[in-house]
Amino acid sequence: MDLKRKMEKFNKRWSITSADSYEDAFKKFKTRILNIFKGIDRNVTDESVTAFCQYYGIEEVWHTQTYGDHSWSTNINDRLNREDDEKEFYRLIELIFSLDIKSTMGYGGHSYTYSKDILFRDVTQAVELSDVNVSITASDGEVILYPKGEKKLDEELVDSPLSFLNKESVEHFVQALKFYQAKKHIKSAESLRRALEEFLRHKLQNTKGLNANIAEFQTKLKSDKRDAQVRNIIGSIFNYLDQYFNENSKHNDGDIDDSENEFLIYQTGLLVRYLDNVI
Repeated sequence: MDLKRKMEKFNKRWSITSADSYEDAFKKFKTRILNIFKGIDRNVTDESVTAFCQYYGIEEVWHTQTYGDHSWSTNINDRLNREDDEKEFYRLIELIFSLDIKSTMGYGGHSYTYSKDILFRDVTQAVELSDVNVSITASDGEVILYPKGEKKLDEELVDSPLSFLNKESVEHFVQALKFYQAKKHIKSAESLRRALEEFLRHKLQNTKGLNANIAEFQTKLKSDKRDAQVRNIIGSIFNYLDQYFNENSKHNDGDIDDSENEFLIYQTGLLVRYLDNVI
């Protein structure tokens, strides 16, 4: 983002390094989010406010004017203000995006002044401005927050596949990111296996399983006269991944940590990008 890049250049010219602790950086991020979501209760349906309160098991409070029968909620905004746990705060943001957010048009109905798209844009900018461990992406109207990796890799191997995967495979890829965020690594790996399986089925136009389609994909690469060494590399990666999934996630009995889960996400993103380019 321009503002951040400008300040980074200024700091570099003057040899200024940030004195912020991670706690300070999170506090700044929280303030940015509170500014963005200010008045959020007024811009979601009453049913969504109720659903939100039910999810968190909190008392649903509505404020009533002295005159008239109008009432309003501050349940969501109050919960945001109170939350100081970093991961729970990220969960709150994702949950809010799943609510029924009402869109508001400007004077004369020329443009939106409030909508889920505008909120997503503003939160994305807040993430870019903040030195906190979170990334944000969206797929088919669903907003996902997950631990931040290397920026370029996230863009190319996480965000990009969401734009070209077919319906079945993208659902599994999105679930893999959510499970990764929740540290449910085995479930994340299994969702990645299913994403690969469904995308291969989509590209090869059949209903075969992952192992059978790995072999079919290699045969197609050979018939298309793809480089032999590249074919061998791709085949080996697919086969090793298939073996890994069978031993660790398919039967829900593996031992997968953060770094392995992250590697699997990036590797899956790399493979589906290649698949999309060659078929």
